[in-house]
Amino acid sequence: MKNRPGSQAATVRRLILKTLPAPTGENPRIFGVGAPLDSLGLVNFLADLEYRIAEEFDRELVLASDHAMSRTRSPFRDVNALTEYVVELLQP
Repeated sequence: MKNRPGSQAATVRRLILKTLPAPTGENPRIFGVGAPLDSLGLVNFLADLEYRIAEEFDRELVLASDHAMSRTRSPFRDVNALTEYVVELLQP
């Protein structure tokens, strides 16, 4: 892993913002009402983000899993939620 544990969330957030088309505000929406991505856009975004995460952390993750879809609150709703979810997945 290229990153120290303390910088993991900041790095994940940076990757999300870099991958998200035209992020605005402190906690940009990703998917859902008022968000920039539709279903197909979300799939493409997650594929791009998985690639960037693999490059940065030398770990392959599957973001759109049954685990993600079964949550009561979507981890794809905004940048903060997705950052927390990815950091959770990166834990050993």
